[in-house]
Amino acid sequence: MVPVRLHPLTLLCAPLLLACGDGKPGGQAKSIAAAFENQSDPAESARKAGEDMRRLKEKVEAERSKAIEADIDRAATVPESLPADIKTACTEMRAAYDAFVDERLRGDVAESEKWAVMKGVDLDPAQEFCVAQNNLRFAACQTHAFREAAPGVARERAQELIDTCAKKTGAPTRAELKEAERAGKALKPS
Repeated sequence: MVPVRLHPLTLLCAPLLLACGDGKPGGQAKSIAAAFENQSDPAESARKAGEDMRRLKEKVEAERSKAIEADIDRAATVPESLPADIKTACTEMRAAYDAFVDERLRGDVAESEKWAVMKGVDLDPAQEFCVAQNNLRFAACQTHAFREAAPGVARERAQELIDTCAKKTGAPTRAELKEAERAGKALKPS
């Protein structure tokens, strides 16, 4: 008999070759088929990922909105000292409102120029509403709110600052006044 010489790698690979099969005919084919059965539908995976992303965005937005509402509530407080008369108080509120918007437009030249020209559209009605309420606490609260609002409170939320002060001082909000007007009732200033 002639001695057979085996390559040293053959001895190392033999256990691996034996381990790959499970000894049953067709066993390897069954395990491959099972692996393909466990694969998910790519379209379904993409849909689920999109849904998860949407829920995450909604959660983050809700948390951000709550934080801004808390900032508005903190800023809308009545200071200890009140102005002497309602016209002075509402003039101070107007200046604070203007500064509030200017602060948020800093760096945006085009928007700043628009505000400089059109600010009366927002400020005049706010000042008239303030004076009409004849409520020093309401006017002082608005002034404080506009001065102390956190940078995250956007200029589009100015009405929320005003309405929060109205709620805290017993003045009607603009929405309440509009609703009363629609219903044919007149709300008295606070």
